[in-house]
This record gives sequence, structure tokens and C-alpha cells, in this order.
Amino acid sequence: MDIATLHSIFTVLVFVGFIGLVVWLFVLKRKPDFEEQANLPFADDQKPQQQQKQESDHE
Repeated sequence: MDIATLHSIFTVLVFVGFIGLVVWLFVLKRKPDFEEQANLPFADDQKPQQQQKQESDHE
């Protein structure tokens, strides 16, 4: 095999991977999963407030 054939095969593999990624992200209806993951940093903000409330209840 010469170098041009290897480049062509690599290009086709990268293109197929790109199409697979697009299908996985946009076609498979993964929006609820992505929204849940996007809100994870905000879930940590609620825990200290709850702890402060519990501590004030004990005093």
C-alpha cells in the first residue's frame, strides 16, 4: 500500500467517526441526559445551604 491509500482510508475512518458522533449527540434524543449533567454544578450549591439550615435548627 502506498501513502495515498493510507491517507484515504484514514480520511474515511475519521469521517465515519464524525458521523457517528453527530448521530449519538443529536439524533438519539440525549437532551435529558445532557440537561441533567449541565445542572450538576448547581446541585453542589444547594448542599451547603441545607447543611446551614440543619445546623441552625439544632442550635
